[in-house]
Amino acid sequence: MAGITGHDGSVTYAAGYTTNTHAWRVTDGGDTILTTPFAPAGDSVTRAAAISNWEGEYRTWQPGTVNTGLTMAGGYYVTNAHSYSLEITAEDLMTTPFGADYNTRISGLLSATGSYECYIDDTTTLPVRGTTDTITLTIDTGKSYEIPILIASVDVPVSADGGDRVLTVNWESSGNFTETGAVPLIASTGAAIFVAAGARQYSGTILVIRLGISQTATRDSAEWTIGFVGSGDNTAA
Repeated sequence: MAGITGHDGSVTYAAGYTTNTHAWRVTDGGDTILTTPFAPAGDSVTRAAAISNWEGEYRTWQPGTVNTGLTMAGGYYVTNAHSYSLEITAEDLMTTPFGADYNTRISGLLSATGSYECYIDDTTTLPVRGTTDTITLTIDTGKSYEIPILIASVDVPVSADGGDRVLTVNWESSGNFTETGAVPLIASTGAAIFVAAGARQYSGTILVIRLGISQTATRDSAEWTIGFVGSGDNTAA
């Protein structure tokens, strides 16, 4: 027996995105049910495993050079944009029938939230809550998400010493969004394998219910977080 370093791990997901994967987490859980009868042996509680449930996430570095593009349709405030964050989610709907040992699932409604930051200038009208528009978040050349959005809130700080001069626009999706290029896809499903080292692994069918990434002009945080739930049995080795 020997400890592992971690750098021999891997993620395989035929239906989805695994470029530059460097970390993963699986939580294999589920409910327990009480089975304690009258006059139990030793006056102790007894339990049994109920339906099992597993979930987790894996993380990948976004490949490419410094290329943090952010554009919006219409004339809304994107002047001097230098960072953004994006999270896309899918509702997790149970389809577990009688007799199942593991929960099964399908995807429901899709939604996205995020924010972006701009250096304030002296010519562009400041943004206003409640405005609708369409934003295109470019992950890298030829890879982007186009999302109809509603501006949920705006934070505009200004200080005499110049320390505060960056506005933050927080938005929520309002309509269908589209992906362009080789980017992770929400609500994808298929077989996946999560290897710790050698033959030590978890495997099974997963449903991707969360995608998250942040981008900055310096590209110091270009990492995808891809969250999933199991749909069916999970095999450990």
